[in-house]
Amino acid sequence: MQHDHAPSEASARERGLDASELSPLPLVYCPECGMPAWVEWRDDGGTGGVAHVKVHCFARHWFLMPEEGLTAA
Repeated sequence: MQHDHAPSEASARERGLDASELSPLPLVYCPECGMPAWVEWRDDGGTGGVAHVKVHCFARHWFLMPEEGLTAA
């Protein structure tokens, strides 16, 4: 099974996305081991809510956490 985290230009057009939504996944550091990690998804928390992200690192750790706790790589 293949997972495509960043949509190709053709699949983006099919989904109605524009080119600005094709940016690469943001890289951050894993909160546990410090290895490079990526944000798999982000929830903005709605009006007045706290934004949360799912972070996954190369050592296979993953976290659901507030976005404000991230350290950019």
